[in-house]
Amino acid sequence: MPSKNISKVVSDLAAADIKDLSILGLREILLPAADDLSTIGSDTADPLWKLSTQYLYIQQRFLETCVIQTSTQENDLINLPEQAIFLVAVDRIRQFTLNLYLPKVLRGLTSTELRLVVQLEPAVRKQRLRHCLEAFRKLFRTKVIALQGKLENCIVDYVAGVFGFRFMEGALQTDELLRSFSQFPLEILFRSVMVIKGVPNLPPEIAKQVHLELFRLTGEASGFPVLCKTLLCNVSSDESPAWKKNEIIGKIVASKGHSKKFYRQVLQDCFSFYEAALFGDGKQEDLGYASTCVECLKQIHQLPPAYEELRVTIREYFLGRFSQLVRPSEVLSGTILFERSQLMGALYVNYMAFSGSSCTSLNSAILVPLARVFLELYAMIPDGFEERQYLQTLIVFCLANREKEELERILDALLVGTKHQEPLERLNARVYLKAEEACGGTYTLQIGPERVLTDQESLGPVLVGILKNANRNLLIYDVFVTLLKILDRIGTDDSSEILLVAEEQDDATCKLFIQKYEVIQALMELVNHKQFHSQLYENPAEILAFIKSLLERSLEKAQTKDDLLTVVLSLFQEYLQRLNTRDDVQEIFRLLLRLRASDWCSPQLKSQIDVICQEGASSNRQNDSSEMSPYQNALSLCSDREPYCKVYGTTLMLRLLKERDKQTLANKNTILILALNNLRNVESYAFLNSVRLLVALCDRLETETLEALVKEYQSRDNDVDYRLKIGEALLKTVEAVGPIAYRHRDLLLNCFLHGCRSLEDEFRYSSLANLGNVCRILSFQVHHFFYEMFLLIKSVIETDRYLPARRAAILVLSQLMEGMDNLLTFQDYLLAVYRFLKLIIQTEQDDVTRLQAAVALDHLKAKTNEFLDVTNQTGQLEKEIRIFGIKEQQADERRHVTTRDSDNILKKLLE
Repeated sequence: MPSKNISKVVSDLAAADIKDLSILGLREILLPAADDLSTIGSDTADPLWKLSTQYLYIQQRFLETCVIQTSTQENDLINLPEQAIFLVAVDRIRQFTLNLYLPKVLRGLTSTELRLVVQLEPAVRKQRLRHCLEAFRKLFRTKVIALQGKLENCIVDYVAGVFGFRFMEGALQTDELLRSFSQFPLEILFRSVMVIKGVPNLPPEIAKQVHLELFRLTGEASGFPVLCKTLLCNVSSDESPAWKKNEIIGKIVASKGHSKKFYRQVLQDCFSFYEAALFGDGKQEDLGYASTCVECLKQIHQLPPAYEELRVTIREYFLGRFSQLVRPSEVLSGTILFERSQLMGALYVNYMAFSGSSCTSLNSAILVPLARVFLELYAMIPDGFEERQYLQTLIVFCLANREKEELERILDALLVGTKHQEPLERLNARVYLKAEEACGGTYTLQIGPERVLTDQESLGPVLVGILKNANRNLLIYDVFVTLLKILDRIGTDDSSEILLVAEEQDDATCKLFIQKYEVIQALMELVNHKQFHSQLYENPAEILAFIKSLLERSLEKAQTKDDLLTVVLSLFQEYLQRLNTRDDVQEIFRLLLRLRASDWCSPQLKSQIDVICQEGASSNRQNDSSEMSPYQNALSLCSDREPYCKVYGTTLMLRLLKERDKQTLANKNTILILALNNLRNVESYAFLNSVRLLVALCDRLETETLEALVKEYQSRDNDVDYRLKIGEALLKTVEAVGPIAYRHRDLLLNCFLHGCRSLEDEFRYSSLANLGNVCRILSFQVHHFFYEMFLLIKSVIETDRYLPARRAAILVLSQLMEGMDNLLTFQDYLLAVYRFLKLIIQTEQDDVTRLQAAVALDHLKAKTNEFLDVTNQTGQLEKEIRIFGIKEQQADERRHVTTRDSDNILKKLLE
């Protein structure tokens, strides 16, 4: 057939008025090609079917000769001038061929302008439908045609025809017609299947096949996003809320019985679609898709235990983003683990999935293993960065909606770190934050030198600050009650310390104190949070039951934990006074009086009980009078924001401590925490008065005060300026304690030795200076630490590029040489020290450092001369050893020596 005749027929069909397309009109359009079509459809007497077969033939011939151009490439090319005419013609042919022979229940799915009706036997209809499907299958075999959006009605009718033909034939298996679906765009194919699924009174056989096809399409690559877009598209007649549609999609993908391949593909598509929705153009529609993905993940995660693989995949998707911070694959110093943008993206993905209500978000229990990592990141990232808000929300949701036992385990792992508890993930010891000031205040998380990981870092203040900012009073109340239980439990099991040696027992005791201090500090901060008070006073039963149980247990065991009872009574002194009219509070007062009358109650605890009971009775008699005690007045002024009020309050508190006021002494732990907080004040006179208060507390809380200052000094959560202030306060406190501070020698020297290895230049320099001052205060009784200090000084001189630190190091060595009292104690190290000083004098470029080395060498020579002092005229040396004023003569160590050869003597002695 000449292509000219075919083009004429197609163009006339596309241009004809739809009203003229009757059987006669269709026949007239075929006149230019009538001779060539005489054999097509000659086997039927039905004029309409004959026209249908002829037009289907024309459609295929026109496609092959006029529309598709042959190409050497893999895909065919469309002849664009003929495309528009052809697409209109195909849609019109569809209306009196494929659409006309569909089963009655499937007709009306697409718009048809031709009003043609046929009455046929089922067998004849099935035969003609198959012929039409075969013709359109050949049409859609050309991929560029199948992708044309203008043929959407043709595709819908074709898909409906395939399901209808299989229904009429009773075929349930996938046939060749169904395989042609792969040519169509997923969007159109999904829409077609959904249109068929929505047909009312659809036969069960067709409904089942449509349902299975919908699942098959969803399990295809990129099928899930298309399903979501198809169901969530804005249809004016559809008034279903978005959450209802999300539930429907979730039930489709999370129903039981799918293959593993289906679930894996859906999860992969869901993750990709979720990220595309979050990081797209920021449209409201995209956020709606993100909520759909979260709903689907939620329902998949709620599947029975047999689907554990899916839950592991979901957890790994959200938690695995931070695995580099916990277990980095590359530990080479300087390796960048996260850019700021990458960290924000990872946090945003988790924030959008877990920060909604329990009905619209994933179970926040998934995030619990990363609670400590989030808390450490929050403490590490500077203020003002947006990601801190994401971290705060995630941490709050990790703690919220937890059972009491689970919340206790989480807080125990965050603040105490008990060994028998399952630990949480924590940042790798070599991860640190490097600020990039030159890049607009951004930062990176990198691999650096390994930092010393303590069993418990100071995360309590960070967690308390987050709870305050979140303003979640119910959560604060649950945390507060849980911390009380943890405080009660700390230190109850001491059986593990029975086999420890003395030094290990001291370490365990120190660790126990730090754990208690961490919890007590958190409790004090929460009690002082005024927004939390309403919740505390509205639900007093649990708190009062805890206090009552603690007192009853103390009375039953005929012993008391003075430290625990003192802290608890300090925390709830005002609380008990305000609730003194309650029967359970009166019962607590009676238990306190019984405890006071016992023989094992300490004088300090007795004075505290007197204050509580007397003030409670006074408050009850005077109907809660507004007059404050001297201690309360001083405490209120110390807590004021104005520096001058703090100074005046500190002065009053010092006077009360000097006068041994009972209420003040009973609340000494509270005063310690208050003094530590006031050290942060930028005003110098407020800071110095806080130091005076710490010095005064040493009369009653010497060990606790020094240990608390050391903990604050070592905490990396504090900024460098504050830690330098703490170092100054610690030195002044040690000076006030005087020679008695020798019993805290290990704590102090280890603290400053650790600080000398800091990455901060100023802090390293300060620690070296503080180390020398502590050695001076301890009268240089540091024999056990001498070699470690010498190695540290040697390392600083050889490797440190910060000149003040190097000068401070050699000054410390000079002071140590000057403070030596007996060369025999240091005889194993003198040769190394002598050679090191000589090397500095010969090679050091800094004049000050060389001078200090020369001074140190002079001190060493002087000590040698003193040690080898010639005391008799015969030239023989008498060495005297004085121990506690007792003099011994050691004649067997005499040797001949002259005073003018002191330098040679030193060399020979050291060699």
